[in-house]
Amino acid sequence: MRDKNDTKRLGVFFSVWIFALLLAIASFAQGATFSGKVVGISDGDTIKVLHNGKEERVRLNGIDCPEKRQAFGTRAQQFTSDLAFGKEVTVRAMGHDRHGRTIGDVILADGTNLNQELVKAGLAWWYQRFSADETLGRLESEARAAKRGLWAEANPIPPWQFRSEARETTTPRVEPQKQEAPEVMVYITRTGSKYHLAGCPHLTKSKIPIFLKDAKARGYGPCKVCRPPES
Repeated sequence: MRDKNDTKRLGVFFSVWIFALLLAIASFAQGATFSGKVVGISDGDTIKVLHNGKEERVRLNGIDCPEKRQAFGTRAQQFTSDLAFGKEVTVRAMGHDRHGRTIGDVILADGTNLNQELVKAGLAWWYQRFSADETLGRLESEARAAKRGLWAEANPIPPWQFRSEARETTTPRVEPQKQEAPEVMVYITRTGSKYHLAGCPHLTKSKIPIFLKDAKARGYGPCKVCRPPES
């Protein structure tokens, strides 16, 4: 039978364990958001922020800017530099990518969301593969409609496609195979005859997801307001 001393020791052990767990949780919560000075601009969507005395690479969440070798790549980098370089920002961290970069929203001193500003200026895509933020979708639709930034071009190439094609030309393969294009998701309404991007204002009453190829096969045409892809 367990004596009183054993019971006390067990109680002290659990108290210490719970206290340590609470400290760890509090430390994690504090680490999820941090502030620091921007000391480097790698490209439009990747910056370096001082955090605990060290440079931390931060990849802007939910967006994808043109690569440096693409049209508007340098312009996107300069836009980010103009708004953030040398300034204090707040990073709302959401995890890390496979390159070890912190993924997060970058908030400027005046409360402006840098991620959104790049999309609004037509200098970044909404990265739908990794983001469900429809605010970014709406901003992209507005930039497309206004032909701002890269949307002034007839058929701008998404950076993820550009990177994929670049890898294909530089990486030898024993048995080259044609890669299928990724399925593109668009949206239709219950009564309309057009397909739309996620943030299109015509989707206020109904919003039905459908693959682009299926929408075209069923006779739907592209919306002239949000200008979704046609192929």
